[in-house]
Amino acid sequence: MSLKEKITKEKGASDFLAYYIHQPIENKLVSWLMHTPFTPNQATILTNIAAYVVTYLFLTGRLIEGSILSFIVGIMDGIDGKLARAKDMATNLGKMEHAFDLLYEFSWIGALSYYFTQTTGSSTPLIYGLIIIVLVSFYRMVYDTFGKALGTSFDNFAPFERKFRRIAGRRNLYNIHILSFILVSRPELSLVTILAHAGITAVIYSIRVGYHLSVLDKKGKF
Repeated sequence: MSLKEKITKEKGASDFLAYYIHQPIENKLVSWLMHTPFTPNQATILTNIAAYVVTYLFLTGRLIEGSILSFIVGIMDGIDGKLARAKDMATNLGKMEHAFDLLYEFSWIGALSYYFTQTTGSSTPLIYGLIIIVLVSFYRMVYDTFGKALGTSFDNFAPFERKFRRIAGRRNLYNIHILSFILVSRPELSLVTILAHAGITAVIYSIRVGYHLSVLDKKGKF
C-alpha cells in the first residue's frame, strides 16, 4: 500500500478546497513528518492553538491576519489524522478531534459576529452568527445520523452526494466567504453569505438524508 493510500480516509477529502489545495500539501508534509518524532497529538494541539489565535484576531478586528491564518489552520487540521495513519498511531480517542474542530469553528463565527456588532452598532451580526451556529449544528447532526444509520459516509453514498460535498457548507469554504468580503472592504457581509450557504446545505442534507432513510425503512432495514 502506498503512503497516499494509507493516509487517505475512506471517504476522501470533502470540499473542493480540501480536495484540490489542502490534500497535496498535507500529503507532502506528512511524508516528511512521518520520519520525525513529531506526533499526531502534537499536531492536534498546535492546530487548536493556531485556531484560537484566529479567534483572537477576529475578535480584535485584525481580520486579514485572522483570515490568512484560518487557511493555514485548514491545512494543519488535516495533518494529525493522516500522520496517525502513516505512523500506525490512529486511536479511538483521536476521533475527539472533530468535536474540538467544531468548537473553534463556532468560536470564529462568534468572534466575527461580536466584532461586527461592535463596529456597526447593530445586533444583526450577532443574530446572523447565532443562526449560522444553529444551522451548522443541525446539518452536522443530520449528516452524523445518516452515518450511524447506514454505517457509511453520506459524502460517498450516491452520485449526487459525491458531487455536492465539493460545495457543501464547511469551514474551509466559509473561510473563502470571509476573505472575499474582507478584500472588498465589506467583511460584515460574509455572515450573510455564510448563513445562506449553511441554510442551503441544511435543506439539501435534510431532503437527501430523509429520502435515503425512508428508502431504507421501506426495504425493512433498521
